[in-house]
Amino acid sequence: MAKDAPALWTPELSPTTIILDAAPTDFVDATVIDVAALGEIAADHYGHDGRHMVIASPDGPHRLWLREVKPEAPLAIIIPADRNFAQRIAAALRFERRLRGAVSGQLPPGYRPTAFQRNRLFLLLNLLDAEQAGASRRAMASSLRYRNSTPMGRAEWKGSSQRRRTPRMIDEAKHMMVGGYRQLLLGS
Repeated sequence: MAKDAPALWTPELSPTTIILDAAPTDFVDATVIDVAALGEIAADHYGHDGRHMVIASPDGPHRLWLREVKPEAPLAIIIPADRNFAQRIAAALRFERRLRGAVSGQLPPGYRPTAFQRNRLFLLLNLLDAEQAGASRRAMASSLRYRNSTPMGRAEWKGSSQRRRTPRMIDEAKHMMVGGYRQLLLGS
């Protein structure tokens, strides 16, 4: 499940990913951040560009990118001045509360899918799986999208709104698969 192995996102795609780098040497009050003391590390990956990790939190995960930093180096949060600046500031403030030992607070609403949105995304994934397994559109509609409906005969299916809606949902699922999912990372 996704909650058992959370995704690691690059900061340029995900404004809630905190970028940490060595603090300038003139900042004598900058502190060393003991990442292990922040809580359960739900995901951890060392790459050519540093360490990417997810810290579990009851209020929502903290995604971190520690650029090539020595463990004992005081750290600074890097906030690129891009179109997602406000989201990056909000994520940094949330992380700062966690550093102080306070409750970090919930992720902003756009980053917490509603029950309806989660169910829709789950349906889209199931439609993709069914199509890749070779299921017919009619079978997908009756078993996934319209399971509580009465099964339709061939003639009824041809004239139904379900027949017209199912391909649109499959197209939406394919769009999400090839990159549309990135909009979810932006909180929209």
